[in-house]
Amino acid sequence: MRAFAIGVLALCALINLGRGAIHVFAPDGGAHSIAGLDLSTNRQTIIALFASLGFSQMVMGAFQAFVIAARRDLVTLFLALQAATTALGVVNLYLYRSLPVTVPGQPFNLVLLGLLVAALIAAFASGRHKTETQAS
Repeated sequence: MRAFAIGVLALCALINLGRGAIHVFAPDGGAHSIAGLDLSTNRQTIIALFASLGFSQMVMGAFQAFVIAARRDLVTLFLALQAATTALGVVNLYLYRSLPVTVPGQPFNLVLLGLLVAALIAAFASGRHKTETQAS
């Protein structure tokens, strides 16, 4: 179960680094080329917001990679952080301030959230089993 949780966190690190790089380095930040957003008005503002999001994603991905490489005792914490971030993103994409178009990330994030919840449950179960074993 612990390997599953670590694998999901590693996957999230790659996703965050990849998405972040697109938002930071693509000429339109992925706003039009991926999300299909109209950039005819407020182009620079939208691209700047996407870049800010991208930098945050890259920082998260780098910390997740560090946890996988050197601090596996923090896997559960970082899975919880990613699950909360993804859950709020899903709420925003579907319910709160949704975009005027359907973007590819919507169903992907919904599936990712399910995977994160399963990994978080596995991480908690693994940690509880470890604690019970040490107490015996």
